[in-house]
Amino acid sequence: YVRIYYTENGKTKDYLLRSSMKRIEELCQLNGLTRCHRSYFVNAAHVRVLAKDKDGFIYAELENLEKRIPVTKRYYENLSNLL
Repeated sequence: YVRIYYTENGKTKDYLLRSSMKRIEELCQLNGLTRCHRSYFVNAAHVRVLAKDKDGFIYAELENLEKRIPVTKRYYENLSNLL
């Protein structure tokens, strides 16, 4: 399952999709989403900042979202180039 979070009329909503991340990856890329972790896609247009914590882990901070999204070394360069 893939849980998709999105904003509509200023409210965060979610939708549960019965699929895999790998299966929807191409569709996500066509719609402006980029992979940043094996469990996450983000819209680079909504990334405020990429930050590294004291332990060396990298996180993306998104507009209108208080949760930090992890970014792995594998996907970091691609995401940082989009910012």
